[in-house]
Amino acid sequence: MVDYFRFLLYKFFKFIILLLPKFLVKFFLDISIKFLYSISKRHREKAKSNIDLVYNDTISESRKIEIIKNSYKNLVYNIYEFVENQTLSLKEFENKITVENEKYILDALKNKRKIILITAHYGNWEYGNTLIPLKYAPTTMVGRPLNNIYLNKELDLTRTKNNNEMLTKSEASRGLVKALKNNRMLGLVIDQHNKTGIQVDFLGHRVKQTDSSSRLAIKFDALIIPIFFTMTSFGKYTAKFYQPIEPSTFKGENQIKDLTQAQADIMSEHILENPDQWLWQHKRFKKYHQSIYK
Repeated sequence: MVDYFRFLLYKFFKFIILLLPKFLVKFFLDISIKFLYSISKRHREKAKSNIDLVYNDTISESRKIEIIKNSYKNLVYNIYEFVENQTLSLKEFENKITVENEKYILDALKNKRKIILITAHYGNWEYGNTLIPLKYAPTTMVGRPLNNIYLNKELDLTRTKNNNEMLTKSEASRGLVKALKNNRMLGLVIDQHNKTGIQVDFLGHRVKQTDSSSRLAIKFDALIIPIFFTMTSFGKYTAKFYQPIEPSTFKGENQIKDLTQAQADIMSEHILENPDQWLWQHKRFKKYHQSIYK
């Protein structure tokens, strides 16, 4: 019953933002941001714990609060974009998103390389499910199903449009291998805690991070290409491809660890350039810093 009520709230939210003109949509969203921030004490505290760990006393308390509020803004804007993007064409996506360093992915496709795209819960990460397969090549991604069965159905319908395939974690092992064999690009969001991963440094601290992208890249000689979708203004984004990581350049017994660390370094660099658009509200550092969440 609670799940259905939340689904109805989402439907009401969707109805409002599709009905209102653009300038009123932003006003409505900004009110929603303030409301969400005010009622989510537990997640605010997680975000503050993470920021305190990463920044310590190198930035002011007011700046820390500003980052948290902007992280909530990014999350609510993501929900809006998710609703609006369900019916957009490639041309409409291109009007919203400026692509930087596109040569990296175009060269990889031209040279018939297998490709693993990596990103973080940063900016509008859901664009990986829409723009990428629509503009470049069929893509297979891994996503966690929502606990709400009603919302999850709508999420699946949107994520699997435009030549995109979604795998659950239980399907990932075989599904990702099959996708690479069939020359589909992979898209992986790898910035969250992974209890079966390996230790790396992320944002200056020890964490557990998945090494699946590293193992697949080595096995299939696939390029790892980082990409991040950063909001530049309301409704406008930049998709920035980073220089591909070539797995063959990593040798020796620490090959997997070093390749995974290289990915963590790029994510850290991008997040620290503009921390306001990262999702700070999860227990990213709980393996080695559990005490900060008590």
